Amino acid sequence: MIEIKRRIELWIIGCLLLAACSTVNTVNGQTDIPKKAQVAFNKGLQQQGYGEYNEAIDLFKQAIKKAPEFIDAYDALANTYQKNNEPNKAISTYKKLLELKPDHYFALYELGKIYHESGALDSAEYFYGNFLKVNRTADSYAKEAALKMRSISFAKVAMKNPVDITPINMGKSINTSEQEYSPAFSIDENTLYITRRTGDLTDRRPNEDIYYATKNGAGWNSIKNLGPPINTVENEGAFSVSADGHYIFFTSCSRSGGKGQCDIWLTIDKNGKWGEPLNLQAPINTKYWESQPSIASNGRVLYFTSDRPGGFGGTDIWKSEFSDSGWSNPVNLGPDINTSKDEQFPFIHSDNVTLYFSSEGHPGMGKSDLFITRLLPDGNWDTPKNLGYPINTTGYDWNMIVSRDGSSAYYSSDNMPDGEGGLDIYTFQLPKELQAKRVSYVRGYVRDAVTKKPISASVVLTPLDGNKSTISYADGPKATFVVPLKSDSRYSLTIDKKGYLFHSENFDMPNVPNDKPFEIYIDLEKLEEGKTVVLNNVFFDTDKFDLKTESTTELEKLYTFMAENSTVSIEIGGHTDNVGSSSYNLKLSTDRAKAVYDFLVSKGIDAERLSYKGYGDTQPIDDNTTSAGKSKNRRTEFKVLKS
Repeated sequence: MIEIKRRIELWIIGCLLLAACSTVNTVNGQTDIPKKAQVAFNKGLQQQGYGEYNEAIDLFKQAIKKAPEFIDAYDALANTYQKNNEPNKAISTYKKLLELKPDHYFALYELGKIYHESGALDSAEYFYGNFLKVNRTADSYAKEAALKMRSISFAKVAMKNPVDITPINMGKSINTSEQEYSPAFSIDENTLYITRRTGDLTDRRPNEDIYYATKNGAGWNSIKNLGPPINTVENEGAFSVSADGHYIFFTSCSRSGGKGQCDIWLTIDKNGKWGEPLNLQAPINTKYWESQPSIASNGRVLYFTSDRPGGFGGTDIWKSEFSDSGWSNPVNLGPDINTSKDEQFPFIHSDNVTLYFSSEGHPGMGKSDLFITRLLPDGNWDTPKNLGYPINTTGYDWNMIVSRDGSSAYYSSDNMPDGEGGLDIYTFQLPKELQAKRVSYVRGYVRDAVTKKPISASVVLTPLDGNKSTISYADGPKATFVVPLKSDSRYSLTIDKKGYLFHSENFDMPNVPNDKPFEIYIDLEKLEEGKTVVLNNVFFDTDKFDLKTESTTELEKLYTFMAENSTVSIEIGGHTDNVGSSSYNLKLSTDRAKAVYDFLVSKGIDAERLSYKGYGDTQPIDDNTTSAGKSKNRRTEFKVLKS
C-alpha cells in the first residue's frame, strides 16, 4: 500500500508540472524549474509507469542536468534505481537529494528501507530515526518506520543470539535462477512439490507452475512440471497435499470458473492421474484474493490466506472446517496472529496443533519472517514466536514446512549467500523448542475377505482420547488409505462399503521408524444372512449401560449401514464376561443391547428391522481366565437376520 501511495504522489507532482506553462515555475517550494526540465521529468514518470526503467533514468538525468536543484527529479531518479535493482545508485542519489533538502521525508525513509534490506542495521536505524523526527504525523510511512525500528532492535538482539541451525540449499536439481518457493511433501516424504515463478517478485505478469521431484538414494531427481490439468497458461502454485496423497489444494489465478483474481482449487487423484480441478466455491472463495491453502492431516480443517473484509489489514490467515454440510464460514485466526500487514503461507503440521507462518507485521529481521504458534487446549493460539536468525534474514523468508517427526524444516529464502538466484528452497534441522510433535502414519489395505482383491471403501479413524475423527478413503489400484497419527495413542477404526458388512476394530499406534508406516490389512465380508459383526468401538462404563461419547462414530457407521441397506434386518446382541451372577450379566447385556437399539430407532431406523437380545456370559469367544480374554467377551455385536 505504501508503494501505491508513493506512485500516486509522484503522479501528482507530474500533473502539477504539466499544468505549468511558463519557463519559470514554483513546484514544492522550488523556483526556476525550466520547462525543458519539466518535460523530461514528466516523460520520465510516464516511462517509469510503463516499467521502462532505463529510459526513465535517462530522462530524469536530463531533467537534473537542466535543473541541478530539481528535488523531485532526484527523488524520482532514486526511486527508479530501486525499481531497477540498483540500490547503490539509489543510495547515492537520495544522499544528493538530502544535500539539497536535509528534511526530505521520502529520501530519509527510502534510505532507511534500502539499508535495512541490505542488512546495514545501524544505517537503517539512523535514517528511519531521522525520518520519524522530521515526519511527526501518524501516516502510513510513520507507522511503517516505527515498525521497522522495532524490527531493527529485534534483529540486533537476534544476530547476537543466533539459533543453532545451518540452512542448506537443496541444490541445482531443485533450485534455479528463477523463484522456487512453497514446498510440500507427500506423506512418505519421498516426493517434493514446489512452486516455480519466472521473473522477480515485483513482476506484474509472472508465470507460476507447480513442479515435483522424487527422492533417490543420492538426493533428489531433477524437478519436473506437474503438467495439466493442474497447470495452465495462467498462474498455479502455493498449494497443499492431503495426508493420504489423494488431494491437492492449490491456488490458481485468473482461471476460468474462478470467483476472484486468485482462488483455491482442488484436484483428486484417480488411479494415479490428477482429475480436472474443482473450484472450492463459497464460502472459501470470494471476489477477493484467496491463496496458500494448508490442509490439516485429518482432512477437515483448511487454513488459507485472504484479503477479504473482516481482517486486520493486508492479507490474513483464516480457517474453515469441513462437515457433512460442506465447508464452514471461514474464521480469522485473530489479532494475536494477524496484523495490519501481510500474514501469509500458513502450514499446519500433521500434529494439528503447530502452525508455522510468514509475517511482515510482527517485529522481525526483514521483509518477511517465519513464526511458530501452537493451538492451546482452550482453542486459542499462543503468542507467535519469531524463529530467529539465521533462519530469518533481512530478505523474504517464506512458507516453511516441517517433517512428520517434527525435526526437519524446508522453506524458501531470497537472502542466503549460496542461493541460485531469487527465492530458493532450503532445509535445516529444527532446534527442539521449535519442533512440532512427532507423528507417525498408518497405511491400510482393504480387501474382499474371500477373493483378497482390493476394494475401495470409506474409512474413519477416531482417537479414543476424544479428539476429532479423520476421514479418509481407501482407493487406487491397491485400495489403500494413508493417515498420519500420533504415536503411542489408541484409535478406533471403522470401514464400510455398500454390499459389505462394515469393519470395526481399535488399535494402539506404535512408535514406528519415521520412514516406515504402520500397516493394517482389513478384509471385508459380503453382506449375507447369518453373518455377525462385533462393534469393537461401542463402549460402556463398568457395570453401566449408558453409551459413552467415544461410541458415537461407531454408532453413526451402524446407522449409515442400515440406512444404505434398506432391506437388512439385524439383531443387536449384548455379551458379558463371567464376572458376577448369571442373572445380573443377562440383565446388563440386555440393557446394553437395548441402548444400541434405542440409538438406531432415535435416528429413524424402522423398529421392525431391529431386535435386541442379551446373552449374558453364555457365548464367550475367548478364555475367561485372562484379562484379555474377558475384554473380548465383553462385547456388543449385531447379526444379519435378513439381507
